[in-house]
Amino acid sequence: MVSFKKLSAVAVMLSLFSPIVLADTASTANRLSIQALNQQNLLTEKLNQQALQTKAQEWDLTEREWQRYEELNKGARGVWSPGLDPLTTLGVESRSEQEREHYARLLAKKLHDRMQRELEFQRTYDRVFKEMYPDELPFKVEPHISERVGRVIYFTRLDNCERCDRNADRILSHVNDKTPIDIYFVGVKTNEEIYAWAKKHHIDPNKVNKKLITLNHDNGAWLQYAGGKMPSAFQIQKDGQWESIVY
Repeated sequence: MVSFKKLSAVAVMLSLFSPIVLADTASTANRLSIQALNQQNLLTEKLNQQALQTKAQEWDLTEREWQRYEELNKGARGVWSPGLDPLTTLGVESRSEQEREHYARLLAKKLHDRMQRELEFQRTYDRVFKEMYPDELPFKVEPHISERVGRVIYFTRLDNCERCDRNADRILSHVNDKTPIDIYFVGVKTNEEIYAWAKKHHIDPNKVNKKLITLNHDNGAWLQYAGGKMPSAFQIQKDGQWESIVY
């Protein structure tokens, strides 16, 4: 029979050993948890860095330039010109003439490339539309505004602007065959969105094809002439100046 004294000694040893084992186990668990958290943070940081690089490269910018663009969007520029592209944002907020010219060149190249792609697609679209619907006329989206004396220039957007939608019919009723209108869509990425708007407001395809009405992507003119007012309308004068009109 095991004596009471021996059992007591074993119990004492176990009571001393158990906290050590538990403490060591807890320490190991904490260490593994910290390691896992650090690895997760490193992975997240790497993914964020890759995303930043991808966005910057898409606009031919450095990572530092993209970060400045994001900072500008958090301030007044982001409020005044929401959705403004990175090159125009950085160009408008340039800190020197050298910077301004740098971003102007990047934007010119970007818009030129975009225009070429859109024109190529438009030609294909027109051909396919004619094949599919030979008795109908397609809408055409102009690559830029035709600046001719007397034309009305109208800036609008399709999102976050209830007044724009209500205002569209007023400006369309204001113009006629003698007063052609060039409609600029700000922040619109696809031609399909413009087509949908044209159908909603019953734009006559014949007038579009005769260029009495043109549908255009904004290329920075809204920021230059309208000063952030949306919607806004102008008429080109004989001296080439854009005069704000009331309608």
